[in-house]
Amino acid sequence: MLNILIKEKSYSGKLILKNIQLSIPQNGLYGVVGKNGAGKTTFFKCLCSLTPFKGEVSYQQQPLMPQQIGFLPTEPYLYEHLTVEEFYKFYSLLLDIKPQNTMPFEVNKTLLIKELSTGMRKKVYFNAVLQKPYTLYIFDEPFSGLDITSVLQIKKLLKKLSETHIVLFASHILETLSDCKEIYLLHEGNAQIFLPSNLNKIEEFLSL
Repeated sequence: MLNILIKEKSYSGKLILKNIQLSIPQNGLYGVVGKNGAGKTTFFKCLCSLTPFKGEVSYQQQPLMPQQIGFLPTEPYLYEHLTVEEFYKFYSLLLDIKPQNTMPFEVNKTLLIKELSTGMRKKVYFNAVLQKPYTLYIFDEPFSGLDITSVLQIKKLLKKLSETHIVLFASHILETLSDCKEIYLLHEGNAQIFLPSNLNKIEEFLSL
């Protein structure tokens, strides 16, 4: 079980998140939505210990450690003057693992990172992150900037990954949330829990 308690998170005196208490009992897909500035990225940074906050995050009654989390940020940083293959090797060295030969997405390994489109860069980062198994996976707007084919590919990948792991992801494309067990709507610092059957209510709220 993953337990999340964020009592308070502020930036420069401005309260961003408060009194968030969530319990995720089993593997599966869990969506995070909210209007721009609602704190979705901050929420993920708290889970990954990338920013200080008042509260705690635990897995199986033990503190969740950063090395247990596979994290894909909204705009992953890639070294543009490396080839795709060189980046995979660099990333595997950081993780202290052997580079994997089989990866979920096919990308020409001889290309320089700077030659890749936004969608291909995300696929490269997906491939890099998934070289190692993690306890928890967090993907911040994984569908942003992608064409429909890539969206469907990544949606299929996340669903498969969620069969054996807890997968949290943020998305502004509500159709991508249909396979979630629960959806967390961030608003005024709090998190409201919805089921995918209530996507219409989420859409109505976000359109206000």
